[in-house]
Formats: sequence, C-alpha cells, structure tokens
Amino acid sequence: MRPRAAAADAAFLLALAALALLGLGNTFAGRGYLWTGLAGVAAGALLAFGLRALRQPAIVLAAATVVVFFAAGVPVTRPGDAPSVPAVRALSESAVFGWKDLLTTLPPIDDARLLVVPWTLGLVCGVAGAAMSAALPPRRPRWVALWAAAPLAAPSLLLAAVLLFGTHDPVVPLASGAGFGALALTWAAWRRRRAAAAPAGGVRAGRAAVRALAAAAVLGLAALAGVAAAPVLGGDAGGRWVLRDQVVPPFDIGAYPSPLVGFRKYTKDANQLWDQELFRVEGLPEGVAVRIALLDDYDGSVWGAGSGGDGGYHRVGAAFGPTGDTVLRVTIAPAYAAAGDLNPWLPGAGRAGSIEFGGPRRAALADSLRVNLAAATGLSTARLAAGDTYTVRTAVRGAPDTVALPDNAQPAGRPALTESAQALLASKVAAWTKGTSGLSAQLRAVADYLRTNGAYSDGGPGETQYLPGHSLGRLATFFNAPRPVGDDEQYAAAYALVAGYLGIPSRVVLGARPGPGGVVRGSDVHAWVEVHLADGRWATVPQTAFMPDVTKRPEQRPPQAAENTDAIVVPPPNAAKQNTASTDTSRNDPRRSGGDPAPDPWWRRWWAAIAPVVTWGGPPVLAAALVVAGIVGWKARRRRRRRTRGTPAARYAGGWRELVDAARDAGAAAPAGHTRREEAARLGGDLDALAAAADAAVYGPGEPSPQDAALYWRDVERARRGLVGGRRLRAALSLRSLRPRRTAAKPAARPSATRPATRPAASTPAATRGAS
Repeated sequence: MRPRAAAADAAFLLALAALALLGLGNTFAGRGYLWTGLAGVAAGALLAFGLRALRQPAIVLAAATVVVFFAAGVPVTRPGDAPSVPAVRALSESAVFGWKDLLTTLPPIDDARLLVVPWTLGLVCGVAGAAMSAALPPRRPRWVALWAAAPLAAPSLLLAAVLLFGTHDPVVPLASGAGFGALALTWAAWRRRRAAAAPAGGVRAGRAAVRALAAAAVLGLAALAGVAAAPVLGGDAGGRWVLRDQVVPPFDIGAYPSPLVGFRKYTKDANQLWDQELFRVEGLPEGVAVRIALLDDYDGSVWGAGSGGDGGYHRVGAAFGPTGDTVLRVTIAPAYAAAGDLNPWLPGAGRAGSIEFGGPRRAALADSLRVNLAAATGLSTARLAAGDTYTVRTAVRGAPDTVALPDNAQPAGRPALTESAQALLASKVAAWTKGTSGLSAQLRAVADYLRTNGAYSDGGPGETQYLPGHSLGRLATFFNAPRPVGDDEQYAAAYALVAGYLGIPSRVVLGARPGPGGVVRGSDVHAWVEVHLADGRWATVPQTAFMPDVTKRPEQRPPQAAENTDAIVVPPPNAAKQNTASTDTSRNDPRRSGGDPAPDPWWRRWWAAIAPVVTWGGPPVLAAALVVAGIVGWKARRRRRRRTRGTPAARYAGGWRELVDAARDAGAAAPAGHTRREEAARLGGDLDALAAAADAAVYGPGEPSPQDAALYWRDVERARRGLVGGRRLRAALSLRSLRPRRTAAKPAARPSATRPATRPAASTPAATRGAS
C-alpha cells in the first residue's frame, strides 16, 4: 500500500471517528473524551498500517492491540498515575467495569477513569478501520465496491456505540448525521476510484476530481434537506433508544438500615449521642435545617429510602445539577462515623448541585457517591469516617425546608396504602378531622390533635412500656391508646401515614437544626414530614406542628385496657425489608470499638485480585485459544491424512501439496494452473528434485513403495521448515491454505499498431472444434 493512500485513509478514518465521538458530548463533562478517543483511533491506525507493512497476520495484530491498550492507556486515561503494575490493574478493572459505571452514572460525567470507554472504542475503531483499508483490492471487479466500503464499518459501528452509550439529547446532529454520511460516501467513492486503473493525462484526472466534489456537494445538500424536513415528517415521539434506560443501577438502597429505627439514641434518657458532636456545618443560612436522610417508602415495618422511579440513587460526578449560591462545608465527627445507620448518609441542605470531597479519602468517597436527585439527598457506599470533609454547592431558596404548607394544598398524586394501614387509620382520622374540609385543614386538624392530646416519651425510667419502632403493630398501639405516646420516630411515622391516607404523598425526613457554630449534636436531631404538592414542590410540616412538648410526659400508670382495641387486628409487619426494619445497627456506644477482623489467607487475597481479570478476560482469551487450536488442529489433521492415506503415489502428490500450502501460509504466491516444476521455480529454493520425484511417482511406469513415500515426506518436512523460516507463527495461523487457490491471470495480448486486436477464429471453441 502506498504511503499517500495510507495517509488519506487515515485522515478519512480520523475525521469520521471525530464526528462519531462528538455524540458523547452530553455524556462527559469537557472535551477530554474527544481527545482520548481520537488518540485511540490514531494509535490503532498506526499499529494496523505498520503491521500490514510488515506482513503480519491478524493474530499478531490482535495481540499487539492488547499491548498498546495497556501501554498507552495508562498515560492517556490516567495521566496522574505512573506506569506500574497497580496502574495496569486499575486500567483493566476500568475496562471491565467502566461500561457499567458509565451507564449507571448520571451525566455529565467528570470521572477520568471512565475515559477508558472512548479510549477503547477509538482504539478498536482505528485498528479495524485501518486493517480493512490496508487490504489489497480484489481482482474481480464485482467485489471492488464491497472492498471500497468495507472500512466504513469501523466508524459506523463506533457511531452506533456512541449513540447507545449517549443520552437522549443529540449533540451536533447536523455534523454527526449529515456530515458523517457525506464524508463516508466520499471516502468509499474515492477508494473505489483508486482501485480502478488510473487514466493517463491530467484532463481525465481533473474531471474525476470535479465529479468527486460534485458528488460530495449533492450528498451534502441531500443531507441538509433531510435534516430540514425531519421536523415536518415527524418520527418517534419517545426519543432515541439508549442503553442507559435499559440498565438498572446496581445499587440496593434497601441494604442500608433506616436511620429512623435508631432514633432513641439521640434522646437524653438513652445517653448515647445526646451530648456528642455528630458533625459541623459551615455556611448554612440562619433558620435552615440540615437534612441527613430522606425516607419515602413504608413497607409496614419501617420508613426507608425508596429505590424506584425518579427517587433512585445513582452514581454521579462531582457536578450533577445546577449549583446554587450557597456553599456548605461539612466536617464529620467520630460519633457520626461510628453510627452504622448514619455514616453512609451525607448531611446537606437545599438542592445540591455539586459535591467535592476533601482529605485523603476523597477519591474513594467520590467514586462511591450516590445521589437521589428527586430528593436532593446523597450517600456514600464507602461510608463517612471521622475527619472526612466535603463541600456542597446548593440552592437553599425554594428547597422543601423553606416551603410551608399552603392553605389550599393540592396533592401531586394519590399515594397507595396497604389495606392494613387504611383499616388502622380509618376510624381515627375520621374522628380527628370531623367538621373540617379541605386537605390543608384536615392535615392541620390531625397535627393539632396529636400535639394537644399526645405525650412525649423516649422509653426512659418508668416509661419502658413505650417501645421504639414504627411498624404497623407499634403504630396500632400508638393510635389505639387513650392518648398517643412516643417520640419523634412514632409521631413523624404516624403523621406521614395520615397524610398518605388523606390523599397526599408524604415522606419522613431525619435531620437537625445546628447549634452555635454550626455544631450538630444528638440533641439537635429530629424527624419531620414533607408532603408533595401539585406544583412539584415539597412542603415541610415541622415536628413542632404535630408533636407535644418534651415536658409533656405520659401518666406513670397507663390504663390497662387500650381504647378501641377491638377496632382492628393488625397483621404482623411485612418482612420483605428485614435488613432495614427492626434492627438498630448503632445501638452500641460509639466510643466502643471491636477487635480487628482476622486477615484473609493469601490465596483468597490473590484470587480476589485476579478474579475480575479471569471472569471478564477469561472468555475472550479462551475463545481466541479455541480458534487458534482449531486452525492448528485442522492443518495437522490434513497433513496426517496426506501422509498416511491412499496409495504411495497419492502420498507423493499429497506431500507436494503440503509443501505448496506451507509456502502459501508463509506469504508466497502460488496460484493454481501450473505444473510442479513451474511451482518449484516460483517458490524458489532447492525444490526441483522434490517436484521431479513427485512427477515420477505419479506419472512414472512403476508404483513406489510405502518406504519411498515415507522418505519423500521426510524431505518434504525438511523443505517445509526451510520455506517457513522465521515466519512459523504466521504460517501456523494463516488461513490462506484453507481457501482454494486462484488461477493465475494470463496477460492479455497487446494489439498491433497496424492490425486491430481481434482474436483469431481458430482460438474460439467453435473454431477449435472445427479445425479438429
């Protein structure tokens, strides 16, 4: 392949790849993805053209691609890491799991490790496109068009992959659509023109260039017309189909216990976290509460964080939404880090748009960040530790903390309650809201009743009969008693259920109002309720609206018989969410620490290190090994059959065919239609004697013996090793000898200058038969 043609093919390939990669503009933040992908295309193209010039087989190109992926991938995708074994291991893990992380991370993504995706796509596109464009044109004219269009498969597949990994919103659709199509057709037309015999003279060449430019202009105008007509013609109203919609984020929020279950550790009588510092927040406007966890799903046992619909928790980058004008800096204290139900949650306020971690664990915390955009809350699967800090840029104005319940509240939808919950609430809510109309009035009536007639108890001395928890069984006791008794846990859980019964979606918020200096202690933690309004906002109902004062204690001798105990028989709570229900994982004193777990044995640590590589890299390696074994085994079987089957004369002929096939696999040209002597002359080397021996055995008067055939095969093996030489790997894996040989094309007779170039009559089949 000529250098100028290779350079032109590489330029076309780079341009098409650039247009295709632009489709990831909404997926990644910045333009780093584009340069990374183009670097992969350039590296792959240089590798493929270089190995093609050295006449290396496809298996060598595949192995070299893997080497280039790791050798150049570390500095390209991980510029901060020095080339080392840990860096290569991290790159391999990103290559295996990066696709999943990309699809489960909300765009725009600023995680540099996920640049391995455009790097891999670009490298594969460059290798495949350059390898196909470097192939020699076919001899048969009918295959020229296919040969000219074959390299377009690589950038076309790259464009399809970019669209699948992208978002619903197209990026520069005119360039990536119309421009890509026009440039692709121009490249195919130029390659087809190049494959044909170039006409002599500058006039014809100039006309060819004019025709190419005119064709490109027509294609461009057609593409522009299609883009302009697309809105009029209509299409799929559902938008484009992307993989991001089909992949469920691999994150189970139910694995984290509900922090509302362990609320009593913040109370004074529990004497656990009451007077201990949990965290410190700086920059919080006065009067704004800090939200720790948002609980919007009740399963009959606990209020927990939901994972369905828009309320799911997703991987995000450092910036995941519009940033407000408020900057909060949060510092975690040891007591918060020691509470197992608290340390995953990130305290914050308002609607956060970005979170930036600090300290030595910032990389691990950023990688494990999950955010619920609908609820404006986040957590870290790596869990917060003492001394961790992070900065939140948020918008406080319009946040649920600042929206009060309006007088004419309208619900955003109709929540679904179980029959058990409805039966539990029916008679009580009807009695408490009697004489009121309107949703807001009913909500205020229930809150007034609970605040006025209820009592506060956190299960302290003399009040141990008032148990913690907020399952349906515990709330049945709360509602059916002569007067409700409990703490923030029972009152907030009960009021949220009442709001759902009245027809407005609700959720429980665990949060705090910081004390002096932004310090949050256990005594500052409370639980309140938010309701979803028809305009999309969430209105806050503070705990002071539906809870009695903490000084309002219950009677020391509660009545033996509960009021209306026969009104309902509450079934046992649903155990579908046991991991978040009845166990308070932070009941232990945070100042106590257990012993260090025993280290895993060396073989388990070794297997954990290589398991991802074996799991994901093993199948492709095994498939490649099976292909290689199949090729080598097929050739070995063919060689054995030629050496042992048939008459000794047939074994002589088979030996010569084996010698010719070995030369073909090594790269020699051995077309069909020649005698053995002619083939020996074309292959070179000292093969005349072997060709003569095969002719004598096949056409001679006598029949050679099996011993003679065995000696002939010994000479054939020696000659075969000489023909292959240092190209044994290529010869062993080449497929040329498995395809039928082409007949050598005979040169056409040049017409005479004084006589027309007509075929003599005697050379035609009819004339020949007539002459005979």
